[in-house]
Amino acid sequence: MLAWTNYCAKSAPLLRVVFDTNVVIAHLRHQQLLPLRAVLPFAVVGELEAFALKADWGYQKVAFLRQLLERYPLVGFVPELASLYARLDAYSQGKLRGQQLPAGMSARNMGKNDLWIAATALYLDLPLHTADNDFDHLPALGLALVKEPT
Repeated sequence: MLAWTNYCAKSAPLLRVVFDTNVVIAHLRHQQLLPLRAVLPFAVVGELEAFALKADWGYQKVAFLRQLLERYPLVGFVPELASLYARLDAYSQGKLRGQQLPAGMSARNMGKNDLWIAATALYLDLPLHTADNDFDHLPALGLALVKEPT
């Protein structure tokens, strides 16, 4: 698996995008490769590994997962992610001083892995592709969000 912690999105020859776990699982179910521009945060990789174990995937599906994980860059932990994680968590709970949630949105506890995934997209300044609503309140903090069908 490629480690990719020193990546600079602005110097990339093609626009990269961060993929949420649900988008990757949709591709796995259809045995489709992700677009070449895919980037996988470490939290997504952990969720995929856990999902495969809990669902007791067979050899073929696990082999395809391994192929995916070797093909796309993995974004590991860098210290700057911790600050972004904390900011996203405080904001989501309506406790970030000077930054209110959008009108009509209530405070929420985000899943811890979702916080890491969003922090990774913000750190890399890349759009986050997802199929769920877990990140809908975060564009106010600069997260570029793209909804994908599953």
